[in-house]
Amino acid sequence: MASKLKKIKIKKGKRAFVLSGGGRLGSVQVGMLKALLEYGVFPEFCVGTSVGAINAAYLCGNPTIEGITELEKIWLSVNQRDIAPAGILKSVSRILSGKNHLVSPSGLRSLLEEHIHYKRFADAVIPCLLMSTDILSGEQIVHTKGNIIDAILASAALPGIYPPLNIEGRVLMDGGISNNTPISAAVENGAKEIYIFPAGYPRIIKSEPDSVIKMLMYSLSILIGQQFLRDIEIYRKKIKIHIIPPVILDVKLPNNLSRTEELLNLSYGNTRYWIENKGMDTFKIPERLRMHNHWL
Repeated sequence: MASKLKKIKIKKGKRAFVLSGGGRLGSVQVGMLKALLEYGVFPEFCVGTSVGAINAAYLCGNPTIEGITELEKIWLSVNQRDIAPAGILKSVSRILSGKNHLVSPSGLRSLLEEHIHYKRFADAVIPCLLMSTDILSGEQIVHTKGNIIDAILASAALPGIYPPLNIEGRVLMDGGISNNTPISAAVENGAKEIYIFPAGYPRIIKSEPDSVIKMLMYSLSILIGQQFLRDIEIYRKKIKIHIIPPVILDVKLPNNLSRTEELLNLSYGNTRYWIENKGMDTFKIPERLRMHNHWL
């Protein structure tokens, strides 16, 4: 059990795992984590955003190979109904009633409460930092104390899909809006070596977006990609950074979790190849992460 493992505090020079947002691609990070831990690379603290916050929180409760094996089983057992139980009629009803979200967070909360085996940040085996965004100020919020489930739900509250969460008087939504790959939070908390786990990757588009929603998502993806590249250029001069290459898919993903096992296995094999070919010894930004196109 995670509670029997020794806890550590963040210290200068420590290794951090930074897990980005990426929605239904969260299983990609599990494949990366599995390969890295099998190789003997373990984090001393984790920073996570959105779906990366879910994976980071679980890992901080049990930062072992056994823990990642359990997380893999959880991802393989979850289906879309578990995290988005509302049907079309309920979603339409929410829109017509003036609600600011489509899906109740009850399914996701139940899933987290079942599988995250500690309730407060202070009870994590290794330190956990989770990101969210203050709706009113646009400020990036770094959660380090209080209820871990509430912080995860705030970090993963995708605008318009899940409702924002009120924590200590602040109305909070998805951390990916203010910092999808929170390198800065890791550095500010003493990391000297960072492993970046990019769940999403840019998808090439051949023509301009043909709808309002697509245009908004495309615009947001440009902001996310630009911030990532800017932060890399700033912090690579100060600390050691490893960017694990994302998986490359030749077809568009469905809007559900039907390809979880495939993504997890692809990512695991991809990361093993990266490790075995001395990827950790050379700084490189994967070409897909340089492309300013739609971020999946």
